[in-house]
Amino acid sequence: MKKMILISSALAILGSIQVAEAAVHTYNVKETFLEPDTQPRDTIFIGSFNFDDVTKTVSNLKGILSESMTGDPIAYPNDNMTWLSLNYQLSSVYDATLGGLLVTTFLNNNTNTFTTMFGGNGWAPGTGMALYSGFPFANAGNAYAMIFVNTTNPLTPLSQAQIDKLAYADCAPGGMMGTTCMTGTTIKGYGTIGSMSGYPVSQVITLAPVPEPETYAMLMAGLGLMGFIARRRRNEG
Repeated sequence: MKKMILISSALAILGSIQVAEAAVHTYNVKETFLEPDTQPRDTIFIGSFNFDDVTKTVSNLKGILSESMTGDPIAYPNDNMTWLSLNYQLSSVYDATLGGLLVTTFLNNNTNTFTTMFGGNGWAPGTGMALYSGFPFANAGNAYAMIFVNTTNPLTPLSQAQIDKLAYADCAPGGMMGTTCMTGTTIKGYGTIGSMSGYPVSQVITLAPVPEPETYAMLMAGLGLMGFIARRRRNEG
């Protein structure tokens, strides 16, 4: 009887792991911002994020952002541009009109990107002036990329209205024109085009083929428990 209880408990744990993991999936994302003034180099964000099908939330958005003002005039993917690591998801806002989340990941672990001398909250696209945070004093060198995630199905291709709300800002030294940060926005989305005429043209989201590391960890825990049960059965036998 004790053996059956242990086996049943193990199967229940493994079953709950499968149910819990089924809700969270990892996706890859690639954004492209056309940069007329730095051709053939464009600003590109390549990253990944987790999406919970139950809570309809995005977490762990991170990736790399190219600096189109750097490197030789060679287009991606054969470029030698500088790429920034954006590892801090600090904003996720649901837009009811668009039917999804605008999610932003930053270079620094804060949202201080633009100066607030002329208004704005210091980072939101299309607000205030695209001068670096702290201007005219030291530049903290922040940057960010904003993606859109359809909460019904992240794989759904974006409409033009959704593309218009994509944005990036680069206030790191390689992505600036003097005191002005590089930005990419649309007039329809934010009332202004990017600081060097850059604007978003595409975003592609695909389902990541490799399970999350957490999946392996929980699977190994479950297999370890089954192994413990098997050894106990042999000892009792």
